[in-house]
Amino acid sequence: MSKRTILLDALASMPKDLAFMLRRAEETAVHQRPTPENWSITDVLAHLTAIEQLYLARLQKIVAEERPFLPTLHPETKPEPEPRSVRELVTAVHDARQQTLTFLHSRKAGDWQRPAVHETLGETKFRFMVQLLVDHDTKHLNQIIEIQARLQAHNS
Repeated sequence: MSKRTILLDALASMPKDLAFMLRRAEETAVHQRPTPENWSITDVLAHLTAIEQLYLARLQKIVAEERPFLPTLHPETKPEPEPRSVRELVTAVHDARQQTLTFLHSRKAGDWQRPAVHETLGETKFRFMVQLLVDHDTKHLNQIIEIQARLQAHNS
């Protein structure tokens, strides 16, 4: 199995994993912040949707330009509370990811080797930016697990 296939499979599985993790989540709990400075699950979902659009734009830039400069992404430190249900937010994450996957599946193998210069990482390639998105997913899925555990401990 190629690295490209592994990355695409990982990206495709994230919204499914997210939906499975939150299938029994209580609506009030997902909006709760374990502490005022921590994110709620809905904060994480809003962030995942916003960052997905930024990553897609970054990947499109790498394909469209020769060795583009990629500034560090500085999304909000704490998203504004979303008045949407967890189901709506999970759907938003899924829909945003589908746009990214559609773009990635349309790329030729050579596009995955296209160079770019990242503000903090330096010389990089398209494929490494896709890997960063997979790593970002993992970080926030783990964050949701931690939030669920904190909320469960707090409510016990």
